[in-house]
Amino acid sequence: MLKNYLKNNARFLKLTVGKEKPIPYWSTENKIILNKQTLSLRHFPHRNIKHKNPVLILPPQAGNHCNLADFAPDQSLVRVFQQKGFDVYVTEWLSATYHDKDLGIEDYINLTDDGIEAIRENSGAEKIHIIGQCQGGWQVAMYNSLFPEKIKSLTIAAAPIDMEADSCAISSYVKMPLSYFQFFVAMGFGLMDGKIMVLGFKNMQMNEFYHQKYKQLWQMIENGDEEGLERHQRFENWFGYTQKLPGKFYLEVVDKLFKKNGLVKKMIEINGEIVDLQNIHCRTIILAGEKDRITRPKQVFALKDHISTPGKNIFSFLSNGGHIGTLMSKDSLRDNWQKVAELLKVA
Repeated sequence: MLKNYLKNNARFLKLTVGKEKPIPYWSTENKIILNKQTLSLRHFPHRNIKHKNPVLILPPQAGNHCNLADFAPDQSLVRVFQQKGFDVYVTEWLSATYHDKDLGIEDYINLTDDGIEAIRENSGAEKIHIIGQCQGGWQVAMYNSLFPEKIKSLTIAAAPIDMEADSCAISSYVKMPLSYFQFFVAMGFGLMDGKIMVLGFKNMQMNEFYHQKYKQLWQMIENGDEEGLERHQRFENWFGYTQKLPGKFYLEVVDKLFKKNGLVKKMIEINGEIVDLQNIHCRTIILAGEKDRITRPKQVFALKDHISTPGKNIFSFLSNGGHIGTLMSKDSLRDNWQKVAELLKVA
């Protein structure tokens, strides 16, 4: 009994204190078709393309790697759309360097447009199905309002659209003075370190990321659950790999979107044009998580109250998961995202 305890204890320490160095990875074969500043546009070619309008996925820029969209061979949003016959692309937002510190929201919208132009040229399609996960959701909504002629359908998942529609874990946090957030950027010499952002997310859900996680890890070790341990290590590898964001971009997001709720109040200007969600009139799909404490469902579903898409062409789904689970859990990929893919087929 003591021998087993010591063995389990050693493995527990290895999987926590002594875990492998996190590295970025992709689970599905792909190639980069555009490199510009902090954007690498990845194309996931396959032989089963049936639909002329390709899919572009924008993962969030919240301090983690964009392979969230292609997490594992059996847990990949990329493969969900491939299996439905779509040509799939993903924006990989790279860790910012000192030279990128002055990039703002406008620059990222322009980079998204560069990516979409590359997709249009590569595929020959005039319009794109665009999908935004979490922060990628407000980015695609913003982009769609500015370039509606290039978008076939819009999908957002667990994305903060109207911060005043409900309160969430972030609501009280962003009430801190802007100087508080500027301090972190100054610490990074003009960059926001993803390690600080990830730590903030953990502290908003302390029971889940500390007590429950380690309790479940110990139980998996005791039960010899090798499959569960492999999933745990894979998630820790992704969650532990953090990136830097341009300080200007980070502070604009905090101030304009979260503090001032500027997306729905029409307070954001891109290339001299006010972002107006009323310019969105394409098929729109909205996915939120019932247990999401980072972005509450009302904050996501509020999008339908600010766009011009007819009600019959707006589809809303509520997953039974939390924030990350809504974006990438096996249950959500099997159920909710399959429905999204089917709706894109007939868009």
